Amino acid sequence: MPDDVQLSMEPMGEAQLGSSPRGDVPPWVAVVSIVIGVLGLLCWGGIGVMSIAANSLVALPEGTLEPSAGAQMFEAAGYIAGVVLGLWLILAGAGAAGGRAWGLMMLRGWAVIRIIMAIIMLSGAFYWLDESVRSIGIAMQAQVDQANAAGSETADMPSLTPSALRVIAIGWVCLQAVAVSIWPLIVLITTRRRGEA
Repeated sequence: MPDDVQLSMEPMGEAQLGSSPRGDVPPWVAVVSIVIGVLGLLCWGGIGVMSIAANSLVALPEGTLEPSAGAQMFEAAGYIAGVVLGLWLILAGAGAAGGRAWGLMMLRGWAVIRIIMAIIMLSGAFYWLDESVRSIGIAMQAQVDQANAAGSETADMPSLTPSALRVIAIGWVCLQAVAVSIWPLIVLITTRRRGEA
């Protein structure tokens, strides 16, 4: 009997104890993370390069409100953060696809940081909201003036009031914040039990 008990206890391991590997991430989560990371890297990197080039090489039209130094620095920081987070997500997705424990930890860490960055970007957008609304209003008025000078039919189109522009800007900013937070929330939900096991 003692021998039988010993033999029956020896094979017990992680599988019998019910613990799962910490690197166990749903394959679709890993693959989608890599794809989103690549898209984010290309989008944020490309937009950042074009924005910097436009600000340095292209002169602003007459009457256009130039963004403040703080707004420009905040915008540049957003592009840099987007590129870094894109690289982070690609690496995390690759590690998770390979069943690495660090891949899971990086995915969850990326999700938390991405949500925090979305909150920071939302706060900054509201801080410089009035400046953005004024800039958009001036640009729209310049287009209307050009249309009036050219005798175009678009000159008869009603212009948006500052209040309407403000509502549209707030809606757009909030929509962006929600959109960029969807995948981080999915990552945290789908890996919650695995990360806490």
